[in-house]
Amino acid sequence: MATTSDSTTPAETSAAAPAQTTQRTVRAKATLDKHESILFKIKLQDATGKHVPVYEVANKMIGFFCSAGRFAVCQELSALIDRFLESHPNFTLIYMSLDTTEQAFNRTMEAHPRWLAVPYNDPIRIDILSEWDTKGVPCLHIYDPIEHKILTSWGGSCLRFNFEHCFQEWKEGYEGVTFWQIIKGWWYYTAPKGVFKDMSDEYLGTHGAPRLEGSDGDDHGSGSGSGSGSGSNRSAETKKDK
Repeated sequence: MATTSDSTTPAETSAAAPAQTTQRTVRAKATLDKHESILFKIKLQDATGKHVPVYEVANKMIGFFCSAGRFAVCQELSALIDRFLESHPNFTLIYMSLDTTEQAFNRTMEAHPRWLAVPYNDPIRIDILSEWDTKGVPCLHIYDPIEHKILTSWGGSCLRFNFEHCFQEWKEGYEGVTFWQIIKGWWYYTAPKGVFKDMSDEYLGTHGAPRLEGSDGDDHGSGSGSGSGSGSNRSAETKKDK
């Protein structure tokens, strides 16, 4: 579950580890290869709707966050992502919206000013979600633009259970979390404090995202919520594991 099909076998790891390090250094400029990188198949915008050139993120580790602002569990993981972005400037979050209205999408982006997004009306957003077999939300895909691959689709578990070390592990080509960390982590995990609640997209579009504990006026989307609050209202469309 927490592993992906791209995992390196132990034999491959021991035999190729030194070469991989060298290769990553040499291949850094390969992010400009439009035939390989998914980044050159999408357009990006910031939280204000302004176009962002893809080359600005081409050498950063990227999280493609498939989410919908109306769900409490998505709000909770969004808060962890905001905290992660504060301490990891070489990590970029790209929002892949599953909001059902453009107004709800805009409200979600307003609440998270550090995020980038694939524009709501860009059809490639749906194509990517289908290609990556994204069946529920929230789901955080970690993408390495240097190696042109998804390292893991369990980015949420990486942030919950290996917050301090997952970024370095991604840089080394690993998934950023183990089965044991996930199993052990749920026993001790305490979600950040905040007010998370399920809502309709109409309510989100009208009232905006809830203001969270510990947030300020400039970053009112970055708090996080109680474990009981985010776990009590789950729909069939959501999945807590990622």
